[in-house]
Amino acid sequence: MTDPTDFLSQAWHTLARAIAEAGVNADLYKTPETISKSVNRRVRVELKRLAVLLRRLIFLIALQMKLAPLKPRIGSNYYEPKQADADYRYIFTMVSAPSRPCPHFMKGPVTVPMRGPVPAAPLIARWQAMLDTLKHHRRRARRLARTIQRWQAAGEARPHVPPIPHAHRLPAAIALVSGGLTVQLIEALKDWPSFDTS
Repeated sequence: MTDPTDFLSQAWHTLARAIAEAGVNADLYKTPETISKSVNRRVRVELKRLAVLLRRLIFLIALQMKLAPLKPRIGSNYYEPKQADADYRYIFTMVSAPSRPCPHFMKGPVTVPMRGPVPAAPLIARWQAMLDTLKHHRRRARRLARTIQRWQAAGEARPHVPPIPHAHRLPAAIALVSGGLTVQLIEALKDWPSFDTS
């Protein structure tokens, strides 16, 4: 697996399988109305770990893309006043501002947790968004490559890629992808110029 494209394809297939299995094992494809709290918590943690790896994979693909240089665009200044200051008039409203919901810090602590199953819609939406990202990963990587190109042109600092914590708890295939992505990203970011801030 010395070829980076071979590693990328293997990592993509491994992550796609893990993300699909996370939803299928919890029966999210059946679109249930509610799921148990323990299943919700377990699948949410698993999808969160896989989302970090998916972002790193797309970042690595974006770093390897070669794009044409950016065309300079004429910017618009939104801060220019539309009218002269002399024409400005303060309008006194006779109706008070509508009341808004009470901020969360003004409410008391919630002491009684909800019992029973929780709605499954937020978890299903997160799972489907990750599947959609897998489906259109090239397009997402191209957008990110443009952003990286702008960062490098602006002289932004090189991103720091720490290893994934608690990789020993991951399944073996996912842990290998995690370690491989970290090594590949550090190697790909060596070309990024580092700037001394001292």
